[in-house]
Amino acid sequence: MKMAFSKLTLALTLYLVVVNAQRPSFAGLRPIGYPDVETDLLSNRFGEDEDLPIEAKGDRGFINRLNQLPVDNRPFWYLNWKQYEDLRRKPQNWPQRPNSFIGTR
Repeated sequence: MKMAFSKLTLALTLYLVVVNAQRPSFAGLRPIGYPDVETDLLSNRFGEDEDLPIEAKGDRGFINRLNQLPVDNRPFWYLNWKQYEDLRRKPQNWPQRPNSFIGTR
């Protein structure tokens, strides 16, 4: 009887250790993903209203040099910069499924 009790206690202790190790306490209970930010924060820091990629850092001459290159020699980020801007302005988040092991506080 005493052996069965100690095995059960060991199994339950091991179970609790494994379950609590899945997510550390400092990670919090909020979903993981991009933080909620305003879309106006991703503006051009140089004060220009030109529609340029962020990677160009406001350098119009650099963009002109890239436009002179053949399309197959242009950088990938420059070819797809409008799609990157859309992703930066509207990041895709997925809701976190509720965890039955974490109690609500």
